[in-house]
Amino acid sequence: MDFRENPNAEPVELWEPEGATYYNGELIVQPQQRWTQQQKLELLDWHPMFTGKCPQCGASNDRDYTSRVHWDCECGWMDDSI
Repeated sequence: MDFRENPNAEPVELWEPEGATYYNGELIVQPQQRWTQQQKLELLDWHPMFTGKCPQCGASNDRDYTSRVHWDCECGWMDDSI
């Protein structure tokens, strides 16, 4: 009974500065993004993670997202962008 919230108490407003968000009551500062919104959308069109094909030679890749770390191709194309 001693630890009940006071029903008459004013609600606590959690102020969020730009670039930060509250998760479970803790303020988390978001890392700086190095990609613009346009660049992120373009990435969907060519990266093998999303297309399943090498952007250089067009070879198909397995889309095994759980274990895939590198998206390099046998033709020599290497993923240095992400």
